[in-house]
Amino acid sequence: MIKVELISSKMKRESRKFNIYNRLESFFKKIKVLPKDGDIIIVSGKYVAISEGRYYKLENVVPTEEAYELAKTNGGDPRIAELVLRESEVVIPSFAGIFMASINGILQPNAGIDKSNIKEGYVVLYPENPNVSARKLRLFVLYRYDVKVGVVITDSRIFPTRKGTTGIAIGYSGILPIVDERGSEDLFGKKLKVTKRAIADQIATMAQPIMGESNESRPLVLLRGLSKYVINKDIDVDVSVNYEEDIYFAAIKNYLEGKFYPKRKA
Repeated sequence: MIKVELISSKMKRESRKFNIYNRLESFFKKIKVLPKDGDIIIVSGKYVAISEGRYYKLENVVPTEEAYELAKTNGGDPRIAELVLRESEVVIPSFAGIFMASINGILQPNAGIDKSNIKEGYVVLYPENPNVSARKLRLFVLYRYDVKVGVVITDSRIFPTRKGTTGIAIGYSGILPIVDERGSEDLFGKKLKVTKRAIADQIATMAQPIMGESNESRPLVLLRGLSKYVINKDIDVDVSVNYEEDIYFAAIKNYLEGKFYPKRKA
């Protein structure tokens, strides 16, 4: 039998830089559970970003000429366009003021920049280096409580052709982010050829129903029961794929070039 627990509690709303390690200690006191070896701590990326001071007052953002040009492509806010350009490796205009942008290899609307869960007139960015932030949290728990845990920093994401959001890991430490199943056998003895399990993303998605997207104020979740994926070190693995190797990008490219086959009518 496998038993998995997800434990969380409401936390104080934050809108300016704060000490996230103190809040983590307060979290364990609130849930009346101390971390133990093999636990995974899941943390909202926005919560981490605010703790690091990674937010901007929009009226203080001065758009460049490039930002104005980008904003014209889909009616977006030039100030948001400016921040997206600063934060991203690649920016692709979408619609309704949204810019799809690659940040740390993750394709996200507006590079993860968000007006929600921050006071009016401000926006929150991603943590500057989510993996480093996750490592610091993991080491804090190791030194403070003498236990080996994993840490996953999360955000929400959307899938092509699907409504609603699920979770994504934008940073991680002390876990196996990817489990390569190639070469193993399925239930019928057939060898798997391409399957890789996105463990970090799966963990992020598990926490999303608890963390929520609006006023839940539960930025921290303790996950217990998946210790098989927890390791006492960091693994440097690329969890993103190049656009040229992405099946969605390939399909969209073919669709735009007219290379698709509509359903035949009976």
